[in-house]
Amino acid sequence: MTVKKFLTTSVTSLCMFFTGCGNGMSKNATEFEWHATDSGPEHYPMEIRQGDFIYHDKSGSLYIPTGATLRSGWGEMVSRHVTGPQKKPLPDALDIYFFSYAENQFYHGKFDLPYEKILELFRAGVAERPERPIYNGIMVGVAPGGAVSVWLKGGRSTEVFFGQAEKVGIEPSKGFDLPFDTKIEADAFAKQVLIDTLTPEELESLKKNGVPFGTWARYRKLYKWIPTYKEGQVPERKEAVAKYLNGEWNMMPTILPVEMENTLRPLPRNLDIRIEVGGESIFYIITFEEFELMDAFEKLAPNGEKVYMEFDAQVPRQNMKIRLYNEKNPKEIIELKKVYIKP
Repeated sequence: MTVKKFLTTSVTSLCMFFTGCGNGMSKNATEFEWHATDSGPEHYPMEIRQGDFIYHDKSGSLYIPTGATLRSGWGEMVSRHVTGPQKKPLPDALDIYFFSYAENQFYHGKFDLPYEKILELFRAGVAERPERPIYNGIMVGVAPGGAVSVWLKGGRSTEVFFGQAEKVGIEPSKGFDLPFDTKIEADAFAKQVLIDTLTPEELESLKKNGVPFGTWARYRKLYKWIPTYKEGQVPERKEAVAKYLNGEWNMMPTILPVEMENTLRPLPRNLDIRIEVGGESIFYIITFEEFELMDAFEKLAPNGEKVYMEFDAQVPRQNMKIRLYNEKNPKEIIELKKVYIKP
């Protein structure tokens, strides 16, 4: 290597380490490229009416997109507005007003966010992938009953906050910025949004069963669960795409290392996994029925027991069997009946 080339390489390396080049940031950086986004549960439409992430240094805030009817799924992004400076401080507080159509109710919450945790995750995301950092967004999710979650979004999704907003009485014309003359008009508006947004089946379920308050807190319960495979079946890849009930997602090992078997993790909502069956590589896209899965784990692991999730891959795909059993009583098996496997 020539002296000139050596010096150029060395200077570049020092730049990356100390100050950051391109998208890389130093280990002491406090400003990052990020946008704000929103989310809401699938069957219970929500709307953010006003919201801001407040910067840690109190220099300002970044508004959260408003006005969209949120029902894409818990942890699924709806709106993305790119605004403000390219790099900005991270937030340490959230101030938000939102409306639950299923309840015809406004909520307000003002929360302190775990700034040090957010900062640590952003820095780690840059260190892991300097050219395209792991995290590039911060998302707030709102749900009936006033549930509020905040996730870091990007190459994976990580929950950093869960809180409870309070019911508030707001004049509907002010809350929606619409010229309602009476409460009857406002109530009719909210009811029409439900009719326009939900399917007839969803409307009937809402009317019959009401809102499952507490579900979004229940999503957050963590378990020691370990994927296993029927004898003779082997996962073809080391990782599977896992989306979890609590709105997180990441790449999960298909075979957990021993040191990870005691790791507490949220339950899966979706798994995309490739398994070798009879010499053939088959891709399975699995969607769990959330209440069946939570009920099963609450029964099998009331005291934190390890639960094994056995995949019995079949052809055709939708014939796959998924069975659960715990470490103390492997003969007590629960076979999931409501799992959907994409054909």
